[in-house]
Amino acid sequence: MFDPDIAVGRITNLTINLSKLRKFRVWKPSEKLKILVVGYNGKRNTGSDARVETMVRQVNHLLGTENIEIGIITLDKQNSSPYFPPPTKQIEISPYFFAPLLKACSDYHMVVLSEGGCLKSNFSNSLLCFFSEAAGIMKKQGKPCVAYGVEAGHIDKKIFNVIKSNFDKTVFIGRTKPSVEKIKDFGYVAHLGTDTAWIFNPAPKDWAINELKSKLNWDGVQPLVGIAVINPFWWPVRPDIRRFLSGDAKKRPEYHYDKWYFMADSESRRRKFQTYISSIAQAVNRFSKDKQCKVAIFGMEALDLYPCEEFSKLLQPDCHVFSSRDYDTYQITAMLRSLTLLITSRYHAQVLSMPAGVPTIAISMDERLHNLMEEINCLDDYYLKTDDENLEEKLLNAMQTACTDTTVRGKILKSIPNYLQQMAQMGTDFRTIIRDQFPLFPLPKEPYNLKECLPPLNEEIQDLI
Repeated sequence: MFDPDIAVGRITNLTINLSKLRKFRVWKPSEKLKILVVGYNGKRNTGSDARVETMVRQVNHLLGTENIEIGIITLDKQNSSPYFPPPTKQIEISPYFFAPLLKACSDYHMVVLSEGGCLKSNFSNSLLCFFSEAAGIMKKQGKPCVAYGVEAGHIDKKIFNVIKSNFDKTVFIGRTKPSVEKIKDFGYVAHLGTDTAWIFNPAPKDWAINELKSKLNWDGVQPLVGIAVINPFWWPVRPDIRRFLSGDAKKRPEYHYDKWYFMADSESRRRKFQTYISSIAQAVNRFSKDKQCKVAIFGMEALDLYPCEEFSKLLQPDCHVFSSRDYDTYQITAMLRSLTLLITSRYHAQVLSMPAGVPTIAISMDERLHNLMEEINCLDDYYLKTDDENLEEKLLNAMQTACTDTTVRGKILKSIPNYLQQMAQMGTDFRTIIRDQFPLFPLPKEPYNLKECLPPLNEEIQDLI
């Protein structure tokens, strides 16, 4: 039986095997070191953009812009240009990534895999193949590949058997201890790091307050609850020729990802989605009767607009959808940090809100929010699953607990310096990789301390330190 995921994996491997047959760059001491960042940029995903923007700033800080040239893989230059101004170069490719990615990797001296969900099947086996192609090309061409601050999770065995060897030479820096252990179980080299979005700079706070007041008729005093919903049940995205040819893209456009790629869809999945959003909505409606709160709904990725709009129809308090289609990551981050309480199924909604100490309740579809909540000692009281039975009651209890919990804000703020230290250590590890792989590269002077492994920090982060 034809399996499109396996087909994508086999084409990926074929492309990798062709990589030594074409001309490719090898670094020479007389030229700049060209670093290609391979991630999921250009789709207006706030987490992906925040991660890579700060990553690029850190690498430029560590190695010196006079010594390196950074290229960013993007699916849409216009969408990603606010985060990567020159001299960073953007290389636009389509979801038919095989040949364009081969060309890009061959033109650079090393690759950095930058997507948080790098080593997992939850979102798409094709995305996993995308990263494995970049890693495999580097392996074939004898050039280094580093996965920077990534997560590992469940991988479908059928696809892993096809692409597993492509990551053999990749050095993984995992963003949580469970991910590091998972990566090692896969047989790869792994070090502990963290996410890189902790030092992302938000838009001005005054702008965020004024925007929230304007769109929500908020007085600036009422409790303001932010909610980042998704459709947890339409993953993974898969290529589907049948749906492509039958015109499904026009019949149900919300389930069409791009080109021949479609979101998972069935009656059962739709019912689960309705249960998920209605449970959250009912809990928020009951909570708002007592607290008289306003509700800001955040679409952290362009794809989230449909679930956010469906969710907003079920709410009784005043609300507004702030979608990443309309707001950039700087603006969304500033609004997230103005909240009284955040309820999120998006990992980076929590990460980007944490430097302001915003109490958060996670409703998670996979291990990422679980790992984060465990690290900040909030797992027992503030972690739920998207398919939990009695989700409405559990969420309402968590919201009520958050109102009286005088320790949660302190737990969150106390965790930030540790994450910054881990990110700084990642910088040290990255310098070591550069020194080992390119012994003649003119590394700037050794940082005096770990703090010097980070780019300049804004006042908010400086105050936390």
